[in-house]
Amino acid sequence: MRLIVNEPGTFVGTRGGMITVYREKKKVLEVSVSKINFIVVLTRGASFSSALIRLVSRHNIPIIFYSPYGTPIAICKGFASGAVELRKKQYRLKQSLEGLKLAKAFALGKILNQYSLLYSMAKNRASSDPHLAKELYASAREIRSLGEKVSSLENEDIEKGRKDIMNLEAEAAQMYWENVSKALSKIIEFPGRKKRFENPKDPVNISLNYLYTILAGECSLYLEVCGLDPYAGFLHTDSSRRPALAMDLMEEFRQQVVDRVVFKAAFERKLDNVLEEDRLKRDARIQLYRSYVERINTKVTFSNRSLPLQDHIFLQARRIAEHVMGREEYKPFIL
Repeated sequence: MRLIVNEPGTFVGTRGGMITVYREKKKVLEVSVSKINFIVVLTRGASFSSALIRLVSRHNIPIIFYSPYGTPIAICKGFASGAVELRKKQYRLKQSLEGLKLAKAFALGKILNQYSLLYSMAKNRASSDPHLAKELYASAREIRSLGEKVSSLENEDIEKGRKDIMNLEAEAAQMYWENVSKALSKIIEFPGRKKRFENPKDPVNISLNYLYTILAGECSLYLEVCGLDPYAGFLHTDSSRRPALAMDLMEEFRQQVVDRVVFKAAFERKLDNVLEEDRLKRDARIQLYRSYVERINTKVTFSNRSLPLQDHIFLQARRIAEHVMGREEYKPFIL
């Protein structure tokens, strides 16, 4: 369970081992610390007692502070034990065939989840718009074939292998977004996928970027908890400005977590009038985040385990660590 703090003037403290939340000096919530996994702060003007900080640190519960754009800007958590050997192996693995296996797995997970979501879109339109459904089915099959090409790639040159994987991933992504644009065109303006640095003006891209940033922060947190360096990736290029391994991990979850939430909001006309000066209004951000939380708390079955999506993200982070240590072959999360 997540405790979401989204109102200025909120005070979070503790009493008798319970987490308490006050607004305007009135207690609005009291919950057992055992039921909380994260405390998420989406607002300014909230305060936290030192007793609460000690309590949540003992229980390894992080407090995550987000900017208005969805960027995680700080994490307050207890000291963790070191994982020196794991990180040493992680850095060495980056230039090995075992590291390239991880890069292939991340790209394959993304591509096959794009196939899955596009196929689902086609199925839902089989009666209402058979022409569009036919196009979506055809493109979904092409995307799946690109995933098969990624699986069959064999290359002894690490850098060339990574580039080949990225090229196939980019080809699949272009096809995916072109077809998403077709499906959304009758509902809402969507000029194709635009990242944050491209300064999109439409609500779909702005919503996607907002939730992708939150998902990336969550992936970074899980990787850190597992002892990995979130900035040392296998598929994405290392950069001090973004956590490359977190970007690798989130590739498998973009479609099943964020895309489904944003597309559903668009089809239900919940993204109409959500922008103000090309930014999400505060209420829109809160509603999107609530939908995101609802989605990651949804149970899905993967690897014969029915668990909330957030637990699958954590387990995938742990499986990366197991792969790095040579104890387990990593398999991508695919629904």
